[in-house]
Amino acid sequence: MPGADDLHLQERVDRNVLATWVCIAAVVILLTVTAWLLGQIWDFGVPAAVIGFLFAGGSSLAAYFAGDRMVLGLLRARPATRERHRELLNVTEEMAIASGLPVPKIYVIDTAASNALATGRDPQHASIAVTSGLLDTLNRNELQAVVAHELSHVRQRDTLYSVVVAALVGTIVIMADIFWRSMRYGGRRSRDSRGQAALLAIGLVLAILAPILAKILQMAVSRRREYLADLGGADLTRNPEALADALEKIAQDPDRLDIANRGVQHLFVLNPVNPLSSGEGAFSNLLNTHPPIRERIRILRALAHQPVEDLTQIG
Repeated sequence: MPGADDLHLQERVDRNVLATWVCIAAVVILLTVTAWLLGQIWDFGVPAAVIGFLFAGGSSLAAYFAGDRMVLGLLRARPATRERHRELLNVTEEMAIASGLPVPKIYVIDTAASNALATGRDPQHASIAVTSGLLDTLNRNELQAVVAHELSHVRQRDTLYSVVVAALVGTIVIMADIFWRSMRYGGRRSRDSRGQAALLAIGLVLAILAPILAKILQMAVSRRREYLADLGGADLTRNPEALADALEKIAQDPDRLDIANRGVQHLFVLNPVNPLSSGEGAFSNLLNTHPPIRERIRILRALAHQPVEDLTQIG
């Protein structure tokens, strides 16, 4: 009989899988409609809709099956080696055993900034990447805690939704940009000027809403999932204080991961783009894909004073 923890974990997995397919369906519909509107403006409506559907479908399939490789390629991550990254590989293997997951592929991003991320559609295709700056900054217990946090994302299938969103956000932005460019150069005039004006108005609304939708998709990824991954990491290591210390060091690091664009910022343990991500201002938190770092640290330090057996009941 499965325990309560197993049931809670399975619920999270099911929600993430469902959210992924809803996200893919929404993006396919959005891009197909946008392509059809572009076709109406340029007077080749149905073929444009077909092209938009194929483009959206192809992007979704690429995001699902190869999104992790695209993200790692964008970040110029390279495989970790036993000769240079023995401690990283050792703690990852230890945490994989503790979590009951296959050992993920391990990558290192060559940058002074301190950060880490997990990606992949399921535990069998998971990858964890850490920056060289993180390896230089954290001690072994803190590094183990960060790896445990990332493995919790893998276990809960957060990485599936996150990597699909990362790839599709770029597709949404590209489609919106195509629409704006078509507006700039103008399309063919329709015989029905009122119909043309209505199409333009609808198209403008979609083009404006597309980047907002992309931002909402990103924000939906990380907020509660980061708290749950923090708790999951504390459960695996039985050392929430180590993760709190690691987050504190990462937040205080003055170096920024410039190579990480806004399309992938939600994948990281801490927002690598927005310097306000560690702040407490209402405006910065509204636009941030991650919850306030001080609140995450506060919760973890509070957990350090609870009995270890109670940690398995949280989240």
